[in-house]
Amino acid sequence: MDKKIIHQLCILCKENPILIKKRGLCMTCYRAERKKVGGFINPDTYNYCKPSDIAHNNKRELEFVKNYFKHSNWIYHPASFNLCGESYSPDFYDGERNMFIEVAGTRQAYSSNKHKYKLMSEIFPKIKFEVRKTDGKILDADRPNW
Repeated sequence: MDKKIIHQLCILCKENPILIKKRGLCMTCYRAERKKVGGFINPDTYNYCKPSDIAHNNKRELEFVKNYFKHSNWIYHPASFNLCGESYSPDFYDGERNMFIEVAGTRQAYSSNKHKYKLMSEIFPKIKFEVRKTDGKILDADRPNW
C-alpha cells in the first residue's frame, strides 16, 4: 500500500508547499515578509508553535515553558540571527519583556554554546537576550550556578 505525502500549502500564496512550518509559509513568501518587515515577522500575523508542539521536540524546553511563562505572549524559535556566518535561533521570544531567551538544559550544553551567546550580545547589543535554566532561573554569564 502506497502512502501519499500530503503537502500543506503556504498561508499567503496558497500555491507552494510550506517550508517554514512554524510560520506556515513557503520560502518565497517567508523571504518577502522578512524583507517587508525588516527581518522580524510579527507574531500576531502567523500561527506559531504552542506548548504541545514543543513536547515532541524538546522536553527541557517544555519544562521551561511550564516553569517560567505565566502568560501566553511568547514565541517558540522566533527568529534566526547570523553570527559571523553561523546561524543561531534563540529558543523563545518573551513578548511581555521584549526579550529573547535561550534555555540551557545542561552544563555541557551551556559550555558548548557559550561562544554563540557571547557573539549574540556583541553583534546585536540592542537586542535583549538572556540564558536561563529549565527551571526558569537566569544563568550568570561569568559563573553558571548549576
